[in-house]
Amino acid sequence: MVNYLNIIERFISGTLAGEQIFGGSNRIFSRVWVDDKSYVILIDQNLEQLVRYSKFLQNLFRYGIPVPDVYVLDDKSCAMIMEDIGSLSLYKWSRDTGDFTPHFRAAKALAKIHSIGNIPGQLESEFDFTDLLYETQYFARHFLIGYCNFPECACDELLDEFSTIASTAADSPRGLMHRDFQSQNIFIMGEVIKIVDFQGARKGFAAYDLASLVEDPYLSLPANIREMIIETYLENSILNLTERKILIDSYPYHALQRLLQATAAYAYLSRVQGKLRFEGFIIPALQGIIRWLSGINEFPILDDVIQQSLATVRKRKTKHWRLR
Repeated sequence: MVNYLNIIERFISGTLAGEQIFGGSNRIFSRVWVDDKSYVILIDQNLEQLVRYSKFLQNLFRYGIPVPDVYVLDDKSCAMIMEDIGSLSLYKWSRDTGDFTPHFRAAKALAKIHSIGNIPGQLESEFDFTDLLYETQYFARHFLIGYCNFPECACDELLDEFSTIASTAADSPRGLMHRDFQSQNIFIMGEVIKIVDFQGARKGFAAYDLASLVEDPYLSLPANIREMIIETYLENSILNLTERKILIDSYPYHALQRLLQATAAYAYLSRVQGKLRFEGFIIPALQGIIRWLSGINEFPILDDVIQQSLATVRKRKTKHWRLR
């Protein structure tokens, strides 16, 4: 029987080497090897947060949601040892192979996640209209003003359209929401997938999670694949016919929401945090926004601003290319 507490103790003391996978603020994930088997150790100095997350993952696991198994939590060291799910993300798999089959497994898992009621460990606050509106303000602040140098008054003109998008999106079915259900938070392990990054999980909008998977700028999926993923989700959903129609009707607005949020995140990560690789996903995100704006045809101010932004980003890309 594996002594998981001993593994944590050796890692904390420095007698067992680890490879940091990623980390930020007070959360650090590391991979360790013991007797030819690998494990992931999560260290979080916020013990209350760590206990909540551990409990939540264990409950998801019991519900049959494909998440990493939690082996042990050590209060003393504020560390948790978990199943190592490897490093092959859905993003890497789809990019390298062109095979989108795992996306359909992800859609089925997402439908199951949304069918779960409240379970211990999820955040108590709900994701609602206010959060949607905050996201579009985040877009204005970090992308339009911070990245594209728009004046603040230009962003003020978008408030009514942002409010309409949020209010329309908010009138849609709710369930247990992952909050960031995209290809870099889904991993491939043989014939199964594993889902990570449930830190923001709470009650929220099913269509938002679905749009996060389908409209993912990391991959810019073909139109037929996007349609098939949505069909797979609906076939496995517990929503009744009326709820499915509402979800479908609200989906374009959730797609806009998610793409605006993603664009802002890429701008912030590249401009503020210096992670320049995220700049490469700004244009695909903007192109997705333009596609949905064209289909909805309700937001002329936003459409104009996005077109201007795309031209600005393309000029910046061209300038960077000439300087290399």
